[in-house]
Amino acid sequence: MKDFKQPIKSISDCFTPELTKQFQIEMDAAIKKIDMIPVLAILEKYQIAHFQDSIDFVEALRPYITGWQKENEGSKLYSDVTTSESRCIACEYGKGMVIYEFEFIHSLAPEPMNRVVYGRDFGILFDIRNEILFEVRVCNAFLDKKEMKLL
Repeated sequence: MKDFKQPIKSISDCFTPELTKQFQIEMDAAIKKIDMIPVLAILEKYQIAHFQDSIDFVEALRPYITGWQKENEGSKLYSDVTTSESRCIACEYGKGMVIYEFEFIHSLAPEPMNRVVYGRDFGILFDIRNEILFEVRVCNAFLDKKEMKLL
C-alpha cells in the first residue's frame, strides 16, 4: 500500500514542535537585523512564504523594518535591537509576544536634526498551539515595560 502525503493547507502543517522552536530562534535573529531580506529568507526556508498569513505578515512588518529610512539622509541604526516580553491589548488580548525596539539616526540630515536619536518598536506574536506554529503576526497594541512590571 502506498503512502500518500496529505496536501499542505496551512502553516501549521509545515511544523513540528522542534521546527517551531527553531523557526522562532531564526526569525528572531532575522528580525533583529532590521532588514526584510533575512525575514523573507526564513519564510522561504520553512516553505511558508506563499501562505496568505505569511504574505500578510510581510506586508505588516515591512513599514516597521524599512519605514524609518530616509533617502539621502544617512539613516542608520544607532544601537542594537533589544527585545522584551509583552502582552497584546487588542485583537489577541492577553496573548504573549516579543517586542523589538531600536534607535536610529539620520546622520546626513541638516543640523541639528542629524543629532536626533529616534526610536521605534513593534511586537511579533508567534501563534503557537500545542507547540506548533500556526501564524506569525505583527502587533502594535501591547503593554509597555512599566505595565508589564505591574502584572
